[in-house]
Amino acid sequence: MSSLEPYFDEVAETRSRSDLDAMQLERLLLMLPHAYEHSPLVRSVWEEAGVHPRDIRSLADFSERAPFTDKETLRHWREDRGDPYAGLLCVPVDEVTTILSSSGTTGEPTLQPQHWGASGGPVPAGLSRDLWMMGMRPGDRVMVVIFTFRGPAFGMVQQFGATPILCDYDAADMIRFCELSLEFRPTGLYSLSSMIVHAIAEACEQGGFDPADVFSSYRAMVQAGEPLGARARAVVESWGVPLFEHTGVGDVGTAFECPEHDGLHFWEDDTFVENLDPDGTEPVGDRGRGELVATALVNRTTPLIRFRSDDLVKLTRVPCPCGRTHARLWPVGRKGDGVEIDGRTILPIDVWPAVESVDECSRGLFQIVREAPQMERLRLRVGYGPGCTDRLDTVRDDLMAAVTALLDRVPDVELVPEAELLKLGPPHKIPRVAKR
Repeated sequence: MSSLEPYFDEVAETRSRSDLDAMQLERLLLMLPHAYEHSPLVRSVWEEAGVHPRDIRSLADFSERAPFTDKETLRHWREDRGDPYAGLLCVPVDEVTTILSSSGTTGEPTLQPQHWGASGGPVPAGLSRDLWMMGMRPGDRVMVVIFTFRGPAFGMVQQFGATPILCDYDAADMIRFCELSLEFRPTGLYSLSSMIVHAIAEACEQGGFDPADVFSSYRAMVQAGEPLGARARAVVESWGVPLFEHTGVGDVGTAFECPEHDGLHFWEDDTFVENLDPDGTEPVGDRGRGELVATALVNRTTPLIRFRSDDLVKLTRVPCPCGRTHARLWPVGRKGDGVEIDGRTILPIDVWPAVESVDECSRGLFQIVREAPQMERLRLRVGYGPGCTDRLDTVRDDLMAAVTALLDRVPDVELVPEAELLKLGPPHKIPRVAKR
């Protein structure tokens, strides 16, 4: 295919809605009996609900009758039975080629066994579509700066036909990042967070690197893991490289922005997604805020079936201006992270702009202290940078004023050194909600 073509697989990426629905049903009717037969957890959940795969003949049947699973279901199975795969593994252990792991930022890391690579199946086609969509091409070099999702992400780059260049996800390694960028001239970067953005900026200043030169070869950079605040985005924009957001789709698939930057595409031939009332089972309307519920259509190794992700999203199935017809979503936050203050539910993403607007807290390291789902006053724990311990009262006043102006809620603010907050999670990512 020509490197100028906008699609990696035009037929797959631009299917009509009727073709997508038919393909989803076909794959779902193959997946359900497989998961029921081979996954102890799926069989247990469905037997308890009194439902059998043969009862499902349409997508409507599935949405009306299929039982849910959630993170608590997986956790209880894992703890009660000592099964690290939470009853999901559907292939013999010796056939597993890779075990990925989530960060465990908000709890125990989730293991995700994979069956792809030299002795397994191919990497999901969607990942190649994503890399192509962002402007990367076979033969390119891609800088892989792995953060909290642990596993051989470089294998995905290799199977696409590009060459990964590995760099530690550590602020101390960003001078080396600049050196590697100048030496090998990569075209893509996976992936950034606010902390790493600021660390690269500081490395350029300390090492005497010109950011325009460091990033002159890049065509795309991926931001993932948590939102990137306006202040960090402004730094990236100054580098002149398009930034693409990436998120997970309920531990079942992935979603990436296209060059239109109007929602994150996920691939409906891989994943069946519902957007449901967070407190019930009814679907929400187009672009309405709901809970993402995901079902695997092609992952026969550890298939999650009707998994309530706790992720709040907005979603549309209106085709994108880029020409791709698969659905798009916009991450909002986690359902369990919301705290109601004086009748308003506040999520971390609502607080972010106010925190990073204060110079001493520009990295956006903070937590909502959520002692109960409803509280009389918003409590925040905010990290401050070095060199401002002599003016913390002023920093606190500035934070309180910024949050009050943005949310019309006066907060209580506890200031702590950024290094103390970073000890609470994996490198450069922390739980955004704490119980105390």
